[in-house]
Amino acid sequence: MRVVHMLPVWEPAWQYGGPVHSVGRLCEGLAAAGVTVEVLTTTAGLPAWPAADTGVPLQRRGVSVTYYPVDRHGPGPIRSRALLAALPQRLAQADLLHLSAVWQALGPPVQRAAHAAGVPVVHSLRGALGPYSLRRGLWKKLPYHWLVERPLLLRACAVHVTSRQEELELDPPWLGLGRRRRPPLVRLPNPLALPGPTGPGDQNRTRWRRDHGLEPQERLLLVCGRHHHKKGLDLLPPLLQRLARRPWRLLLVGPDEDGSAARLVQGLTAAGLAERLLRLPLQDGDSLPALFRAADLLLMPSRHENFGNVAVEALACGCPVLLSPAVGAAADLAAVLADQPWGAVQPRRLDAWHRWLDRWLAQPSERPDPRALAGWTGQDAVARAWCRAYADLLGRP
Repeated sequence: MRVVHMLPVWEPAWQYGGPVHSVGRLCEGLAAAGVTVEVLTTTAGLPAWPAADTGVPLQRRGVSVTYYPVDRHGPGPIRSRALLAALPQRLAQADLLHLSAVWQALGPPVQRAAHAAGVPVVHSLRGALGPYSLRRGLWKKLPYHWLVERPLLLRACAVHVTSRQEELELDPPWLGLGRRRRPPLVRLPNPLALPGPTGPGDQNRTRWRRDHGLEPQERLLLVCGRHHHKKGLDLLPPLLQRLARRPWRLLLVGPDEDGSAARLVQGLTAAGLAERLLRLPLQDGDSLPALFRAADLLLMPSRHENFGNVAVEALACGCPVLLSPAVGAAADLAAVLADQPWGAVQPRRLDAWHRWLDRWLAQPSERPDPRALAGWTGQDAVARAWCRAYADLLGRP
């Protein structure tokens, strides 16, 4: 089976967030399972990318990846005339195209090229049709959806969602993707390379905390990822001010995309809590497990997450999580880890978060041992599930 994946951005352009990680892990898992995988992408976010390494297949983590030069670097739509020109050749031997490009300038022409070549298309939505995304520029997005995105989605052989929440987000009539009209849905979580848990007495955890000046009784609260309005960080200053009598520190990891992290720092400073804040820049995948193991609780008061990779990654390292219901994986995690003290899902309200976190800081729960995660969202398990889904869509045994 030969599958072409197209994502407009690829590693090491980690600044584009979760899809770079999750699609990359899927392709690695598929290749390990025996699928011939080819990735088509651009140099977006990689202005220093060598010209000699564009337009030619490169091996990255066991996957063949071809980077095409982006037409222009910087803010704005990602376009690549070189990628579009190469599509007829790249699709000639493909059995299926798997695309992640809703609201992306490259999405429609790539899909049209696949249809012209007779190659079926699976489209991963990645939260693009969720209410939060649509509200950001609704007056432009809704007409564009009906004129461009919706007709192409209806021609797909399948649409991929990562959670039950994302599936329900397709139901509103204004999207025109009702259950009777839309293509089959594939609901599979993001695949993650899960490092495995360690206990609270782990030497690396103790060393990290000592090196960063944490006292043994201080609970380390973690916020990790790209800091943006949708992450809901504005809930934290009044919440943590109410909890000032408790022994905690807050570790803020990642880039500030729109001033949300700066406003969080300002709020903590105004509350006299600035000395409790630790900050680190964006971390690579190899560095994150140490942070998760050092932390006592991950906070995700998000307004919307189509899945929430970081919550699963934290749990895999034994770090409990406190989530808003808008985190797509929240309901699935509650089911998968039902018998474990894994954390909680609380309505995104100050009183609800204060009650739960106040009790937890007074008596923290045990750290989870989430071995069940491997069978649900582990890279190998999800890759095997995708192999079966591809075979079903192509009518193969």
